[in-house]
Amino acid sequence: MKKALLATFGLIAIFVVGAVVAFFIDQPQFLSDPDFDLQPPSLELEADKPAILIFTKTNGFRHKEGIRAAQAVLGKLASARDWQVFTTENDAVHNQADLARFKVVIWANASGPLLRPDQRKALQGFIEQGGGFIGIHAAGDGSHKDWSWYQDTVLGTTFIGHTLRPHQQDARVVRKNDHKILAGLPTQWQHYDEWYAFDRSPEISGAEILLTVDESSYEAGKFSMTPEHPIVWVKNIGKGRTFYSALGHSARSFDTPEYQQLLTQAIAWTGRLDQPER
Repeated sequence: MKKALLATFGLIAIFVVGAVVAFFIDQPQFLSDPDFDLQPPSLELEADKPAILIFTKTNGFRHKEGIRAAQAVLGKLASARDWQVFTTENDAVHNQADLARFKVVIWANASGPLLRPDQRKALQGFIEQGGGFIGIHAAGDGSHKDWSWYQDTVLGTTFIGHTLRPHQQDARVVRKNDHKILAGLPTQWQHYDEWYAFDRSPEISGAEILLTVDESSYEAGKFSMTPEHPIVWVKNIGKGRTFYSALGHSARSFDTPEYQQLLTQAIAWTGRLDQPER
């Protein structure tokens, strides 16, 4: 009996150790200090097309599938509207001169401690002076707490966890109002994702909630929010417009037609791309 128990515990230990090793092999950034770039990339942009910056740097958990899907889908959506995109993982693109060439900055599953102090100052200035900013999924996870302005002002709430059993689930997304970003979208739809939860509603910080998730439609577990569970919101910061979506964990998350329409309209709104140039 004792031998059998020891054998069982041994197998469990091997499984756990193997899982831990596999995780760190797949996510090597957790074994090193955050990496920051000093030399900005070379930008090749057409002067007569609105430009969108897609930033996918990860000094935290890397959503490999979600990042690839975001790059592909956002590129397709931009092309359909004759917008150009520049995708990079180089932090140093966050400088005043380079950011001025973009209408919208999108952090697509960017995670971990990001940007040097001067780069953070450049992004803050870009937003406050009228630039558009979009954060997708991991851009609002728990890895951004070391930048208080981004955490408190842009996000306006703090990540506390996500669904675990099962990890990703179908759930009902519910529309909250008639904001321009929601034009043409149904009052509710089914969406498959990993569902983030936060310690408070970002409305407290001045955000406007666009979408909530109906907790009766999935297993929220201990990561429940009351009286409602926000997942998409917008906020004006200075002269700029920001949009955050907790959706976007995997490729399937980006396949939803409603989500693609939402992202297209979020880019247009944050970047004022549906308005004539003045």
